[in-house]
Amino acid sequence: MLSSRKHRWLLFITLLFLTPSGKGLAAERLTVTPRLAVGWQVDDNFYKAEAIDREVSTFLVQPGVDVGVETAKALASANLTLNDYNYYDRDPVPSGQQPADEDDYTGYTVTLKGIYRPFPRLLLGLEDSHFKTRDPAQSDVFSNSISREKYTISRVTPQIFYEFGPKFSVGLKYRYTDTDYDVATGEDSTEHRAIFDFLYSFGPKASLDLEYQHWNRDYSLTTSHYSSDQLNLIFRKEFRYLSLEAGGGYHTRSFDEKTVEDIDAFTYRVAAIGQNPPAPEPTPRSYIAFAFEQNFNDQGIGEKYFVARRLSLSARRLFRERVIATIELFHQISDYEITTGLTPAGTIELREDETSAIFGSLGYMIAHWVAFSITAGYEQRDSNLAGLSYDNTYGIATLDLNYSLGSK
Repeated sequence: MLSSRKHRWLLFITLLFLTPSGKGLAAERLTVTPRLAVGWQVDDNFYKAEAIDREVSTFLVQPGVDVGVETAKALASANLTLNDYNYYDRDPVPSGQQPADEDDYTGYTVTLKGIYRPFPRLLLGLEDSHFKTRDPAQSDVFSNSISREKYTISRVTPQIFYEFGPKFSVGLKYRYTDTDYDVATGEDSTEHRAIFDFLYSFGPKASLDLEYQHWNRDYSLTTSHYSSDQLNLIFRKEFRYLSLEAGGGYHTRSFDEKTVEDIDAFTYRVAAIGQNPPAPEPTPRSYIAFAFEQNFNDQGIGEKYFVARRLSLSARRLFRERVIATIELFHQISDYEITTGLTPAGTIELREDETSAIFGSLGYMIAHWVAFSITAGYEQRDSNLAGLSYDNTYGIATLDLNYSLGSK
């Protein structure tokens, strides 16, 4: 595991990189935006259980601040949010289970990003993120877990990008990920990942990317260490209002423990983003995004690895400059490679899950810095194994305050 001293040193390097100084880096524009969000959520099956539903309310307070710096050759941003969660049981607590308020905690989200172009053809970048959370999705985009364990996850990603000319360019990234659970029984892990991109540009708005990734993940307890190799060929095309991406490749994963068989799968991703006014407008009146992809999950505690096929869709519309309507949905099929269990019929089979979620929200801009929104959502998992299916309906009310102190 990464020692706390080394962790602080990496954070110091990140902050140093993101602090423009010296000749040519004097800040030309500085923006500071304090934020505060207050939300109330009610889930009718908070713990996502198959047999015993528990209705729980969540009161969430999120103070934060965004800082941006722009110079002639560099861009940098820092975002800090505290997440104070308080839970309240709305039903009697079942015998043998703990009250929901024992899960109360204050987490945080810290992201630091910076890019620096010392020469016209050379771009240097650094991303640093730190989360203290109970959300399994922070550890894996394809996560199928309903765990409530609290953990800290940190990622540091230095990168370099060089343009050989109008047609060819290369990029290299290194990403270090440290996942640390609060409980002694939690399965901590570290990951070292290298990402190489070789790009060919057909023109200013079309490119072909040959991407290779290699990474190793080591676990602290009984889960087998593994190494992955993934090769993808990706085509990207930009139109005035639409951006398209289509690619595919191959992913193979090998385990240190000989008792665990190596796994492999074809990977693909098809995605489209449309907006009006067109990019780079940050707040378009209309926005829609679609993606369909297949790959392995990365965080597989207890050898729980699966091929995920995921469809996602999101859309947003701004009406009369004040009303914002949003809808998002996804559907994921998770075919497990190793994990078996008992079905309702009493047979032993490999686990197969289908997980779906949909939510819609309606927001109103009370002022340019104050917004109120209400959200309704539904999520479910249908598993072939006994005890793993669930459904949950929830509602959320949120008040957001974002007040820019201006720029200088």
